[in-house]
Amino acid sequence: MSTKVHVVAAGDGRRLTVPDADITVLVGGDDVGGAFEVFLVEASRNAAAGPLHAEPWAKSYHVLRGRILVQAGDTGYEVAAGETIVIEAGTMNTFTVLSEDADFLLVSAGAANSGFFSDLDAIGHGRPAPEDVGRLLHEITSRYGVELGTRTGAS
Repeated sequence: MSTKVHVVAAGDGRRLTVPDADITVLVGGDDVGGAFEVFLVEASRNAAAGPLHAEPWAKSYHVLRGRILVQAGDTGYEVAAGETIVIEAGTMNTFTVLSEDADFLLVSAGAANSGFFSDLDAIGHGRPAPEDVGRLLHEITSRYGVELGTRTGAS
């Protein structure tokens, strides 16, 4: 019988930057046979909030520090340090940082979220022309089955 163990030391993990946060991949889907992924999300109140969107995978946020407002469907949920929110696959959602900054764990089902974040990170590093950003975002969301919505309600 073999044993597979994955250890991530403090400060390790692949770092990615997406428009609304810095993300560290702590557990990629390859580490657990595609079952789930775990990310450390570090976000600032000054960062532009991400668009309302729905992913084809379930996810949860566990806030480590600070406070965030999670819009899920038509309802806003304030989530503080020590609290967790679970969002069902296909639910329109986004988050806004309420405190100066916030750190939270994002756990997502399956193994697609790290690829989605990696592709978003590549847009920023590629420094595309402003007129190309929308097209690239559409290509990425389509590739991963992420549906973009319009921001309403709790934001």
